[in-house]
Amino acid sequence: MWAGALMLLGLTGCGASPAMRAADRGDWAALRARIAEAHRAGKLSNADATDLARRVAKREIASAPPSQAVARVHDVSGCARELDGVLSSRMDVHDDAGAEAALSRIDAGELGAGGMRSFTSDASDAWRAVGVRGLTRKKDADARIAAMLDGSPRVRRSAMQASAEAASDGDIANVDREVEQLATAARVDPQGIVRSEAVRALARIGGEKVVAKLRDLWTNGDDGVREEIAVAWSLPNVYSHGGAAPLRLLVAAEHGPGALEAAAAAARRKDVEPPIRASSVALLARTIAKGSRRDRLHAMAMAPTSEPDILDAFRQSAKGDDPEMEIAANARLLESAPDREVAIKALELRALPAQDGAPVDVQRQRLGGRARSALAMVGHVRVQAWIERDLQSPDPSMRLSAAAALGALGRAARGAPLLADADPEVRTRAACTLIMASRLKSSIR
Repeated sequence: MWAGALMLLGLTGCGASPAMRAADRGDWAALRARIAEAHRAGKLSNADATDLARRVAKREIASAPPSQAVARVHDVSGCARELDGVLSSRMDVHDDAGAEAALSRIDAGELGAGGMRSFTSDASDAWRAVGVRGLTRKKDADARIAAMLDGSPRVRRSAMQASAEAASDGDIANVDREVEQLATAARVDPQGIVRSEAVRALARIGGEKVVAKLRDLWTNGDDGVREEIAVAWSLPNVYSHGGAAPLRLLVAAEHGPGALEAAAAAARRKDVEPPIRASSVALLARTIAKGSRRDRLHAMAMAPTSEPDILDAFRQSAKGDDPEMEIAANARLLESAPDREVAIKALELRALPAQDGAPVDVQRQRLGGRARSALAMVGHVRVQAWIERDLQSPDPSMRLSAAAALGALGRAARGAPLLADADPEVRTRAACTLIMASRLKSSIR
């Protein structure tokens, strides 16, 4: 059965290299050996590795057993554009994985959601979700709102996304009715992701009525909803219709994830009112220096390094006695020219791998991986050999992080051994990582 699927998708060929043929038949031991041989000979280029990655990803999608099919399609969502052909073929199978492939193609802009409307009454909730994504026209309003009440959370989420797209296109027929239903969903839907999508759709609609609804939702919303509302306050459709006032109050008097999201969004706006910017910068700097562990890491990830007070807070955290905070702070200080060299030296010390034979320290390995990745993202090639050691880590997440770091260094081919990993999730996600590294290189050109 697997061989038939592979032939159908055109994954085999008489002119294929031994490595390609090994990938086609799923002979991971042979593929591993071929990659090692090519590396020893210095004959595996980034382009060759990308071609091999496409082959591996296509095979995984085509041959995954039913219990893993959805996961394998989801693993390639980041490189769906490059794998559009195989995802299109996977849609021919009317199962959950086929529906996941359709949604990936829609998200990648390779499939028009409007052509999927015929599935809005499908017996499968996965395929109904695909159909509902196309309900973006004015005349679809009744069907779209009805889908917001569907028994399946994936269908309800698609309905919220369709509403957001309809708002962007100016195709909402009855705005008041749409706003009411979205606000209700944001308040009572049992699924957090659906509540968040409802808030995003409200922000796309914007206007004074939406601002009023968002104020009400903030009062009893959980952290997820509040974070979405906080971002919404700074968006043009909301900020200019009364969102500036709650944004000003939020960054001046609140704390926690929602307030931090609002502060970061406000600090990024070029036209934000000076008092709001000042309060936002103060909140972010204060949190980076003295907040809870969760809030400090949250603020560090979002705060702009263009603000002097925030830079000072990063410098303070980089000199503390908490290794996790030190690494996070120095990773951001790499963006500051005056601080870059000092940050590189500090991260190099954390990035050093443990000596052979040393006791295993999982926390130290994890933090070292973060430091190595941070240095890779700025092209610091001295860490390449250390990163390659992570390809042998027993932790799948560290192996995948190493592949991404090698791609950032422009050495994606060195991550090719993961294409023959024993774990199908690692193989597939590593393949997508190599494909995305190739895309990034092309975009830089």
